[in-house]
Amino acid sequence: MTARSRYRTEDGKACIDIRLKTSQQLFDGRDPAPFRERGLDEDAVDYIVGEAQEIPAKQPLRIVLMILEEPEPRLGTDDIIEAVRSHFTHEREKLERGLRQHVRRGQLTFVVGLSVLALFLTLAELTSAIPAGHFRQILREGLIITGWVAMWRPLEGLLYDWWPLVETRKRIDRILEAEVSVRHGEPQGP
Repeated sequence: MTARSRYRTEDGKACIDIRLKTSQQLFDGRDPAPFRERGLDEDAVDYIVGEAQEIPAKQPLRIVLMILEEPEPRLGTDDIIEAVRSHFTHEREKLERGLRQHVRRGQLTFVVGLSVLALFLTLAELTSAIPAGHFRQILREGLIITGWVAMWRPLEGLLYDWWPLVETRKRIDRILEAEVSVRHGEPQGP
């Protein structure tokens, strides 16, 4: 199913429609912070992120919050939009910190792995002092293999483990670029 057939569009933007009885449903009820700083409900975040992931990356997004029965006094539209933006801005900042920590940890484990590799390769060379035979050959090969195995995790971390973090950051950036609108009352049209 394509994005055009599955998602409603407005002004060329694929809409992620979220129907809420009240604006309170959008927020994490356990968070005591004021609405602008309050975290969004985990299910709402998962829904927004999941839907944004389904829509082709080249198509712009619009997040439409449809609040059906907002009690008076209403939470201001600007406050709701700011809360959504604040939540995803905070998520992006957490991802940036996580990415920086991952790189630092990867660099540290790489240095440790290289040190272990150098140690084991040196020990493998020192086996030449042992009389020739199967024991020396097995010991030497075992030390070489162990040294290279010690590099496995550091190399995996530096070469591959950061990709999911970067992909998640791209998804969050896309959500932050999306227009957010709040509509009160019953939705119009299909």
